[in-house]
Amino acid sequence: MELLSYRTLGTEASLSRRMPERVLQFGDGNFLRGFVDDFIDQMNEKANFDSSVVIVPPASTGKTGRINRQDGLYQLYLRGRLNGQVVNQRRLIRCVSRALDVFTQWQELLDFVCGDELRFVISNTTEAGIVYDPTCRFDDCPPASFPAKLTRLLWQRWHAGKPGLILLPCELIADNGTVLRDTVLRHAADWALEEDFLRWLREENRFCNTLVDRIVTGYPAAQAPRLNAENGYEDALLDTAEPFGLWVIEGDEALSREFPAQKAGLPVKFVADHHPYKEQKVRILNGGHTSMVLAAYLAGHDIVRDCMEDDVIRSYLEGALFQEIIPTLSLSREDCETFARAVEERFANPYIDHRLLDIALNSVSKWRARVLPSVTAYLEKTGRLPVRLTFSFAALCAFYTQGQRSGEPYPVRDEAAVLNFFAAHAGDTAEALVTALAAQENFWGQDLNQLPGFTAAAADDLQRIRRDGMAAAMEACRKEAAL
Repeated sequence: MELLSYRTLGTEASLSRRMPERVLQFGDGNFLRGFVDDFIDQMNEKANFDSSVVIVPPASTGKTGRINRQDGLYQLYLRGRLNGQVVNQRRLIRCVSRALDVFTQWQELLDFVCGDELRFVISNTTEAGIVYDPTCRFDDCPPASFPAKLTRLLWQRWHAGKPGLILLPCELIADNGTVLRDTVLRHAADWALEEDFLRWLREENRFCNTLVDRIVTGYPAAQAPRLNAENGYEDALLDTAEPFGLWVIEGDEALSREFPAQKAGLPVKFVADHHPYKEQKVRILNGGHTSMVLAAYLAGHDIVRDCMEDDVIRSYLEGALFQEIIPTLSLSREDCETFARAVEERFANPYIDHRLLDIALNSVSKWRARVLPSVTAYLEKTGRLPVRLTFSFAALCAFYTQGQRSGEPYPVRDEAAVLNFFAAHAGDTAEALVTALAAQENFWGQDLNQLPGFTAAAADDLQRIRRDGMAAAMEACRKEAAL
């Protein structure tokens, strides 16, 4: 079977119709190819963006050769639920022109960034990618870290007398654009680069804070032989993702015109402040997961989709989202409810087996970041405890101390300090365990025993879980919340 290429498709002539290489992309992973490149491809088709992407893999993964052998082409499958409908769509992504190996083609990359066509830099180098590395030097070929590489490339562009760029980092860290800009400026200062260059960095380049949201499931190893047979060629770069997508970019109307995602009908929001959207994602999507999965697992389920087919668990989740979390958020209720309904569809995706035990990893820190802010905000706003979110704290206690389900042990994965705490308190009464855990300020950043009524309510929930089982306790929680 031939490898996917323009020649294989019988469209070799289209190679002469190369779009300008206006986007430099640091990262060759499934997410960027299943999200950003999908959006760029659609902007080319629907909004005359007329841009191709040059990919720079962050490491010598071998993917550079695969990308180039396939002329940058690959199939993307979007599978899941969207707006009440099951979606199973295939799209041939054509926007990638080539890949450059940063280690063997460093000079070619330096030359490329000085071109007149380049306008955007997009990255996803993982959460650990935007870090300051003091060992990096200006004359490294290339510098080790992504920000150091970027500093060197931007200096080369400035030295060539070219205008600044628009940078859209997609790393999942707070204020990713600001952090990237500050790290680049730090390298520039450390390297004693020209003051005019520093001024050019600050004034002529836009480092945009962004928020991205799409589950990209990657290469479908089990289904690849069948899909390749159906397509009539081998595609080593197959990618899969859910149909939902959201890209929030801090930027003005001028940027929205230059990056015409909205014109193409894509779910991209240009906003003055991305923080309310980050709060929405963390509290609804991530908080929904964290408040539900431990209880759902002890109630007998293994994957998220099955939870959505359980009336009790689904009702519990909906109550947590719409009655306890959304009222505490700063965005409009309409916006939040639309996002929450999409979250429910995503949880019910028939193409993703999202294991509860995988989500359960490091649940203590997740509960602090994702659920606790909703608990305290709800209490402050209403003077009452959120019944379901309080129950989730009891479920956490049960999950970390029970250790088995239906007689079978299950793994509990967390930091050593967390595991040691629960090992020391596994035999405590419900009240003693909840009181001791709530008092761990190093876990929560505060003493949760100071929240009015919280300790007693969570202890009652834990006692019921231990006495009646998780499924019955969740049903009782649902009835109590409805009163």
